Amino acid sequence: TTINSNKYYLEDLANEILYEIFKYLDVYDIYKGFYNLNNRFQNLAINSNVLTKINISTISKRNFEDYYHNIVIPNQSQINFLRLSNPCVADIIFAEPHLILNFTRLQTIILDNVQNKNFHKFFDYLICLTTLHAITISFAGDISSLDIIFSQIFRLSTLKYCKIEYKLLLLSFTNFTNYDSSSIEYLIINGHLPFNALHNLLCCLPKLQHLSISCLDKFDYYQESNKLSSIQLKYLKHVSLKLNYVDFDEFEKIIKEFFYHIQILHLTIVYGETYLDGKRWQQLILFHMSYLRIFYINHQGYVNNNNLKYHDIINQFNSSFWKENKWFFTHQHQWKYRLDTGIFYSNVPYR
Repeated sequence: TTINSNKYYLEDLANEILYEIFKYLDVYDIYKGFYNLNNRFQNLAINSNVLTKINISTISKRNFEDYYHNIVIPNQSQINFLRLSNPCVADIIFAEPHLILNFTRLQTIILDNVQNKNFHKFFDYLICLTTLHAITISFAGDISSLDIIFSQIFRLSTLKYCKIEYKLLLLSFTNFTNYDSSSIEYLIINGHLPFNALHNLLCCLPKLQHLSISCLDKFDYYQESNKLSSIQLKYLKHVSLKLNYVDFDEFEKIIKEFFYHIQILHLTIVYGETYLDGKRWQQLILFHMSYLRIFYINHQGYVNNNNLKYHDIINQFNSSFWKENKWFFTHQHQWKYRLDTGIFYSNVPYR
């Protein structure tokens, strides 16, 4: 046999092949690897379709300035995805109003490690981007109030997807009574939210389809004032919540007011013996969540009734109703010698 010893150089590849290669590379890597080779590769780097998605993570301010002037600025009107993970980079792009306003096709922006001092400035500019549909924000430090976040997010009139991640410095909350209705359809909150504020928050989201909150806390000293009139969330299909010390009586009110149309319910519950009442859940599902297809629950806690063991309570979830819906559950005890404590959870969460 003979071995084909022909050597191929990068310059020999057709533009179409190079564009295919570019699809698997980060835009900044394309710039660093090809922009300064020769005029041909410079033009390829500038005109590549992948430049519609800019992901700027770990990059020094000096390196970014060259990249910004050679790649970002010439393609501002084509970029539809922008991720800024370095606060210094975000400061450059948001330095002057006219710079960010040139991103006329921007649909998705991800802002990582946002500093509180810059937060309001960002939104003063983003509010003018009429094509912006999705935003993801994570904060570099603790925030003092939820108003800092939601008062700005609700200003974006075209927003459909919103994901926020934060840590609260102080337990200072908002009532959501001073906000107009938002166009948000997908809301993901990775942070602590007072349960008593949930009602008013939902009242501000008439188009909501998907809701996920990583931690809903019950604070007895936080009283909801000026409770808004309930609305029908007819588009809400998917709800995922973690409840910390929230009374079932209070959560039941939320279910009856807002969850009639949901199809998927994921619940993680920390304490609250009453959540293990299978008959009560059955009535709620039959009369207030009749479209429910997926019911997933994970409950961690204990039973206060000295005459009952943990598994005695959860036997209510073995009736024909649960079997007919193909919702199955199991449990395990947290301590070997404590049969009044355990973890109860769905073992077939999807069907």
